[in-house]
Amino acid sequence: MSGLDRIANVTGEVGERDAAAATVRAGVVLSEMLRTTLGPTGRDKMLVGDGTVVLTNDGASIVDRMEIESPAARIVADVARAQSGEVGDGATSAIVLAGALLDEASSLLDDGFHPTTVVDGYRTAAARAGTVLDDVAWTPDPDDGSTRRNVVATSITGRWDEARTAFLSDLAVRAFDAVRGSSGRRLSNVTIHGVAGGGTTDSELLDGLVVDTDASSTSLSEVAAPVPQRVDDARVAVVDDELTIQSPDAVSRYSFEDVGDLERAQAFETGEYRRYVEALSAHDVDVLFCQKSVDDRLRTMLAREGVLVFERTRQDEVHKLERATGARPVMRLDALDTASVGRADAVERVTLGDGAFVIVRESTSSQVSVLLRGGTDHVVDETERIVVDAVGLLDEFDARPRLVAGGGAVEVALATDVRRYGRRIGDREAVAVEAFADALETIPVSLARNAGLDPIDSLLELRRRHADDETRIGVDGEAGGIADVSDRGVVEPARLKRRVVANATDAAALLLRIDGIIETGPSEDGSGGHDHDHDHDGPHAGGEFETDPHGYPWAIGH
Repeated sequence: MSGLDRIANVTGEVGERDAAAATVRAGVVLSEMLRTTLGPTGRDKMLVGDGTVVLTNDGASIVDRMEIESPAARIVADVARAQSGEVGDGATSAIVLAGALLDEASSLLDDGFHPTTVVDGYRTAAARAGTVLDDVAWTPDPDDGSTRRNVVATSITGRWDEARTAFLSDLAVRAFDAVRGSSGRRLSNVTIHGVAGGGTTDSELLDGLVVDTDASSTSLSEVAAPVPQRVDDARVAVVDDELTIQSPDAVSRYSFEDVGDLERAQAFETGEYRRYVEALSAHDVDVLFCQKSVDDRLRTMLAREGVLVFERTRQDEVHKLERATGARPVMRLDALDTASVGRADAVERVTLGDGAFVIVRESTSSQVSVLLRGGTDHVVDETERIVVDAVGLLDEFDARPRLVAGGGAVEVALATDVRRYGRRIGDREAVAVEAFADALETIPVSLARNAGLDPIDSLLELRRRHADDETRIGVDGEAGGIADVSDRGVVEPARLKRRVVANATDAAALLLRIDGIIETGPSEDGSGGHDHDHDHDGPHAGGEFETDPHGYPWAIGH
C-alpha cells in the first residue's frame, strides 16, 4: 500500500479505532514518506497528476501537490507551509520532527500517559531546546562573504553536484545583495524566470527586467514595418493608458454628409497620430511600453520612426519598468516630459528555448532579474524552487545573523541537553521530555541512513562526541561520515532550527489533544466549514519577490 493510500485509509478507520491513535498515525505516515528526502544524499519523490510529472525533494512542494484526505495529515502538512513561509527552508525537517514527536507520543499513550501530560512535557522540552539553541549558536564574521553562500549551499540538497551547488548559491547571494541596501531590502525588486534549454550554469543575474512575452500579456506590436531586435542606450517611455484616437462618449460611428467631411476626418486623425509621434520624437523616445493597446495605424507610424512598441503591459510590469528604467508612467502622451522618460543600457528581444523575451538592461537599476536555465522543464522547475527558497532564507538570515551547525549536529546537541534536563524533573512529565529528545535524534538518524551509514552506530558516535561538548559534530553526507560539519561549511540559520522545533511541537500538541473526529456539512457561506482566512498569495507574495508560475503557491509574477 502506498503512503498516500495509508494516509487516506487512516481517516476511514476512525469509526473503528480510537480517534487519538488515528490522528497520530496519520501524521506519522506523512513524516515517514518524507524522511528519505532529507540531506544532500536524500532521494526525490515523483509526483504524478493532471498529466504532469514533478520531481522534487522539497517538503513544502511535495505536500502542496499531494491530495491528502486525512484531516490530521493536513495539519502536519501545514507545518511545511508555515516553515517555508517563515524562513524559506526546513519544511521537510519540520514534518519529520512532527511525525517523530507523534510516534514517540503513541508509545506513551499506549503506556497509559494522558495526552495532556505528553503535551506539557513536549512544551517544557521545546522551551529548554530554545535556550540551548542560543548557547550553541554563534554570530559569523559579517565581512566573511562565504558565510551566506554556505547557508544557501546547505539548503540545496540532493539534486546538484558540488559545482552547480556553488554556482546557484553564488547566484542567489548576488541576487539578494543587489536589492539589499542601507535602507533595507526589497525582495519585490527581484524577478525570477526559468527557461528550459541550456545548462544550469548558463543562468545569469541581469540588472533590469526580463519579461516573458509568452507568459505575460505584454507583446510586441505586430506591424509590417521592420522593428529593431535591440536598441542600445535606449530612452524609454511608459504610458498607463490606451493609445488611439479618442471618440466622443456614446458615439458608435461617424456620419459624413460629403467627401469633404471624410477628408476633414481623415486629416484630423492623421494630425492626432502625428501629434503622438512628435510627442515621442521630442524626447527622443526609442522604446514605448503601453499598458493597453496601441492603434494599428499608430504602431506602423512609430515603427517607421524606429520606435520599438510594446503593448498590453501588465500593471505589475509597469511598476517594475519604473524601477528598471526610472521612467514615470503618464496617462497621456501630452503629459510626457523630460522627467518622465527613463533610460536603459539596452532593450532587446531574444528567443530562449521555445519562448520570446524582452530584456531591459540597466546597470543602475534597482530592479534585477534572475534568468534560470536547465536542460528540461523539470530541471528548471527545481532550480527555480531552489533560488526562490534561497533568497527567502537569506532574507531571514540577514535579519538574524546567527548560525548553528547543520548535518543533524544541532539536533543532537539539543537532544543531549534536553535528556539531561529531563532527568532533573521529578514527575511523569520527565518521560515526555525524554521522548522529545529521542524525536530530535530522528533528524541525524535519517541523514545517516540516507547517506548509507549505519544509523545506530552513527547515533552512538554522535552521542559520544556531543557528551564531550563537541556541539558541531554531525553527519557529513557528502563524505559519508561523522565530522565537524561547520568546518565544511554545513551551517544553517539558528532561527530556521528554532522555527522547526516550534512548528513541529505545535502540530504535535494540536493533534494529541484531539479525542474525536466529527464530520460536518458545508457552512452557510459554502466555505466547507472553514472559519479562518487563507493567505492564497503564499509566503512571498504582496511585496516580495516574484517568479514564473510553475505550480508554486507564491508564483504571482510572470
